[in-house]
Amino acid sequence: MTMQWQSNGEPRFRSGLRSEFDDFLSQQGRRFDPENCLRIDFHCHDHNSDIPDELWGRILRLPETWLKTKKLVKVLKQNGSSVVTVTNHNNARSCWELQEKGEDVLVGCEFTCFFPEYDLFLHVLTYGFTREQEVILNQKRQNIYDFLRYAAQNDIPVIQPHPLYLYSRNDKIDLCLFEKLAVMFWRFEVLNGQRDLWQSVLTLNWVQSLTPERIRAYAKKHNLDPAEFGVDPDQPKVVTGGSDDHTGIFAGLCGSQLYVPDLQERLKTESASTLALEALRKGNIAPFGTVGENQKLNIALLDYFSQVATKLKDPGLLRILLHRGSAWDKMGCFVLANLFLEMQKHKKTMKFFSFIHDALQGKKPQRFLKWQASKDYKFCITQLEKIADSRRNHPERFVDTVNDSIGELFNHLNLLIAKRFRKALEKHEGASLKDFSTEELTRKLEIPSQLTALFLGDGKRQDNMSNLNLAEALDSLSFPVLISTVLAGSTLASTRVLYQNRDLLNRFARELGRNEHSKRALYLTDTLLDKNGVSTSLSGKLKEIKRTDMPIDFLICHPEAEPEPHLHVVKPIADIDLHPFGEQTLQVPDVMEIARIFYEGGYDRIVCSTEGPMALVALFLQQMFNVPSYFFMHTDWIDFITHTTNLNQHERDRVRRLMRALYSRFDGVFVLNREHRDWLTGYEMQLPQEKIFLTAHHTAPRDLRVQPVRKADLIPGANENTPVLFIACRLSREKGIFDLPEIVREARLSVPGLKIVVAGSGPASADLQRAMPDAVFVGWQTREQLASLYLGLDLFVFPSRFDTFGNVLLEALTHGMPALAYNCKGPKDIIEHEVSGYLVEDTNTMAEAIVRHFQDPAARKTMADNARKRAARFQAEPIMRQFLADLGLDYPEQLRAEVTVA
Repeated sequence: MTMQWQSNGEPRFRSGLRSEFDDFLSQQGRRFDPENCLRIDFHCHDHNSDIPDELWGRILRLPETWLKTKKLVKVLKQNGSSVVTVTNHNNARSCWELQEKGEDVLVGCEFTCFFPEYDLFLHVLTYGFTREQEVILNQKRQNIYDFLRYAAQNDIPVIQPHPLYLYSRNDKIDLCLFEKLAVMFWRFEVLNGQRDLWQSVLTLNWVQSLTPERIRAYAKKHNLDPAEFGVDPDQPKVVTGGSDDHTGIFAGLCGSQLYVPDLQERLKTESASTLALEALRKGNIAPFGTVGENQKLNIALLDYFSQVATKLKDPGLLRILLHRGSAWDKMGCFVLANLFLEMQKHKKTMKFFSFIHDALQGKKPQRFLKWQASKDYKFCITQLEKIADSRRNHPERFVDTVNDSIGELFNHLNLLIAKRFRKALEKHEGASLKDFSTEELTRKLEIPSQLTALFLGDGKRQDNMSNLNLAEALDSLSFPVLISTVLAGSTLASTRVLYQNRDLLNRFARELGRNEHSKRALYLTDTLLDKNGVSTSLSGKLKEIKRTDMPIDFLICHPEAEPEPHLHVVKPIADIDLHPFGEQTLQVPDVMEIARIFYEGGYDRIVCSTEGPMALVALFLQQMFNVPSYFFMHTDWIDFITHTTNLNQHERDRVRRLMRALYSRFDGVFVLNREHRDWLTGYEMQLPQEKIFLTAHHTAPRDLRVQPVRKADLIPGANENTPVLFIACRLSREKGIFDLPEIVREARLSVPGLKIVVAGSGPASADLQRAMPDAVFVGWQTREQLASLYLGLDLFVFPSRFDTFGNVLLEALTHGMPALAYNCKGPKDIIEHEVSGYLVEDTNTMAEAIVRHFQDPAARKTMADNARKRAARFQAEPIMRQFLADLGLDYPEQLRAEVTVA
């Protein structure tokens, strides 16, 4: 899978950021003579960071890390640190312990300070204080102004780490906060090994924009005196770097060079920590290393989750219930605790988590383990060996190796899950999935409130999942399911952590006037290449996107398709045969691969147009990247089950509630007709009106090279005056096609020579041919063949009450063929009654409209002209312009110019 570039030659968003930050680091590397520089990682943690800032960690009684001080110091020195510091949260215990052992250490701590007017907690890296001063600093941190004033009075240097990563209950941080920070801090961390490139570049450009005049203006605006905080506006801001490591994997790989003139001579009489503190106070600092992006944080969280799985103790139900936090926080902690505690019952799973932790630290699994492992799990051991080998022998490739292996593991485990799930279904007594109708599956789509019935089975009840022994099914699935859940969870959490402040980052970039995130949508669908009306409309949309180079790319999951401009293709990792429910094979996509494409492609919003696996992927990406997601509604599933099943109202309501739960998770829903819009915003679905966008499919221009079909070539004995009806659609019961025999039979009473041509295929094709033996069935037709039929036949008849739009109606009108349909959603938004076609209520009035149409030749010609005029109202440009506007995307500038000239 190769990433596409914008057609105008501009690099993708992240490529530009990378180039900008690499230039900065290169310049910083040339600032000082390396012989007179100390190396320090200003920001790292060990096991004494035992009370996390994150609410969930406190509820579950988890430390931020279990890393021993000795191991951290060893890694720091191995990675080139000539000065050691440990910046645990709100305590310097590790530094004092090292001093007591005779180690030279720069005393440090990351204090969590409260910003009262913003309801905000801000981290402040602080160095060179005494034990007595630590006590006072912990008292002062309840108010950041008092804290910073005390530090300045006592010449205690401070650094503001990751300025754009905030701990706040305030979703709408006033950007005046950063004006105050500019006045209150002299040193800023612009390189944090666990934060992403976008935050780092934004921070860098903001810090470099802080001129003396601007700082003084901010000080006056907010009535602050820079001198009280040890800040001289005339001195350029100082930038630093640190790894923010919690695992001992990346400690020392990011940090700062401290310039000390005549360093080697001074080291003979002074300690390295004393000289480091001097350089820090003077601001003689240059950051070094690489930004983490989400890949490093993903590795750190995977290591952390692996240790949580083996070390978590039951936090207690009362603790969870009575701890501060929202109901969702408590429910999430309850579920998470139960997940990890359940894992601890499975020795195989626990061993594997231990192996993951060891591999990330560079320790290979024991050789005999691979021999002992079953065939299904040898692959997992191989991936762990790759990770450990890279950590020890190829550290420059470690991050890429781990993330590649995580993807490979995830895919392998999901294939194993699918294989074992099928096996469990085969062993399950009773009917298999293929034996159930849509109706029966819907009825069984319920979880019993008696949980023992779910987990242990209940032979009595058959109307829901009670007769499935879930515990037995999970027994064979527990290892791959739990491991893949943690792999996916660490990937989601690592990126979510970085982008939980996305709205703030966007507002900050706009205020800064640079580095604003690219505005691009990734459109997920699994019906682009199907043979139906939805695929036709999606293909038309993709063609228009390509033509005008709109900021939207499609992504499909398909085993054979190849990528094109504006089209990504991922291969399925599994498929589900749905032929009993609509001649479909459901492709299960690789969510990790899609997440990578989304990240590297610089996308910042999602569109999804199918309720299957892609909808779940869309919601996964929504949570992972904290981006808006939109759903494009092509199908009315309530109408579908109403017309194709015998489900009662209660059972249909069950489906409706599931749909409401799904659609409500999206930030917007696109609908194709007014009736659907009103339904979604009405009592049954209760979606906010501002979230529903009315759109339409656009018509493709008529291909003037296509000639009309000759009726005589199609229908034996026909001539050009023979009245011929035409229908093109998927031949399935919900399309209303079994109304056609009665309609044609009744119309023939007045129009004896009436013929009908049927194009399309589907599950009801054979039944319809038996019901209409004198009809001409031409099967599935290409776009050109359909155009020829539209041009050569007389009247399009469409008896469906199911379609949300009706692309075939628009295609017919485009070619001058009037259309006849029921007066229902979709058709009534397209056809103008008795102008470009007919809207009727039932089979009788449909037959009457056919008769009237063929009895008035003059009216037929006028209606054909009106059909073409009506189709012209559905041009691509205005529809796609509004579609982009509703998505919050910009219409291509070159297209605006073309429209203006026209």
